[in-house]
Amino acid sequence: MVTLPAPVSTFTSPFKMDYTYVAGGGRSLFLRGLARRELLARRCPGCAQVYLPPPEFCSRCLTELSAPFPLPGTGTVRTFCVVNFPFPGQKFDPPYAVAQIQVHGADTRLMHLVREIDSAALEIGMEVESVWAEEAELTHSLDSIRYFRPTAGGSDA
Repeated sequence: MVTLPAPVSTFTSPFKMDYTYVAGGGRSLFLRGLARRELLARRCPGCAQVYLPPPEFCSRCLTELSAPFPLPGTGTVRTFCVVNFPFPGQKFDPPYAVAQIQVHGADTRLMHLVREIDSAALEIGMEVESVWAEEAELTHSLDSIRYFRPTAGGSDA
């Protein structure tokens, strides 16, 4: 009989990656809007696709997008993942949920935390609203939205 060694549970890797994210003109507008508690989208004049966050050009027809306009801070959970296991660098203690949220009025989705609900009760189709950071904590990043939470509206599924 062969005795197997104990399984490896963790290891240290020297791998490190530094990178710079270039937002571009379209997404820069979106990021600046977050610092003002605004979700700024843009529409394609060619195919009417509404992007949030918006690039500069439509990925479907390569048309330059229209001027930015605000969308509400509400949306629908389209899919989600419940994180149950800890991992290095985690900001939140498991369990917690991360969802793709289709903000009302947009054709694309944002990925963000969903809180103020037991993860077992979270459902696809659930209506959610953004919970914004305090004024002094607003930044040009998605950190300006602390998380999304269920609304009284329930589910559209």
